[in-house]
Amino acid sequence: MKPLRIALAMGLALMALNDLRADGNFGRNWISQFSQNPRPDDLVQAVYSLDRAGYFDGPGQPATAIGFFSVVFKESPSEVEGWLKDSFKFLPEQHRRILAAAAWLAGSPAGAKQLRELADHAYGDARGEVYQLLATKPVPVSKIAVVSEGTMNVQWGAFLASGDEAPILKVFAALGSNEPGLATSARFALAQKAAEYPRVLQICREQLDRQPQAIRAEIQAALNEATAHKPAA
Repeated sequence: MKPLRIALAMGLALMALNDLRADGNFGRNWISQFSQNPRPDDLVQAVYSLDRAGYFDGPGQPATAIGFFSVVFKESPSEVEGWLKDSFKFLPEQHRRILAAAAWLAGSPAGAKQLRELADHAYGDARGEVYQLLATKPVPVSKIAVVSEGTMNVQWGAFLASGDEAPILKVFAALGSNEPGLATSARFALAQKAAEYPRVLQICREQLDRQPQAIRAEIQAALNEATAHKPAA
């Protein structure tokens, strides 16, 4: 009877997993609404929905996910170990690494532990990158400067989790960057997010006259582009 009970338990677990993955839009809606309506109790369902929708594999998405989930994990430290160890064990390994990196960035010992365990089983560049990351001390997202598209995406993720203006101010600073292409990427991203999220549009308008002239001109250009591409109500 024992093998039968084990098989039944596995079947029920797979059925539950399929239910979690059923709606590919659930996770995206959960993220887009999180700063106004935090629902950490729905995190596991949202993560599997995002996995189904291919969220973690999109261009720039790993960094955005790390920024977002680091803020969420920071607010729920007692839940992180259970999420990483048990709730996310059916995810692909590369997605588990992203979530473990977010927990590590949030200062969670469980995140560092799982990230190291996953690195031990990784191959090629992924393994070296994780070991290099673990050799450094995690820095709070609020202290991460935007010096690349990757760090900019971390700040966008943090904004989606918090709705605070601080990550947007980090992106503003990148508008005056001398890094090749970074200012252009920041302006494009700002215009895109301002068209999509009213809160970004609000922050841009409130901060416009408080910024240096060169950055003000870039913000205004982003606002003009956002207005031109904003969907009709």
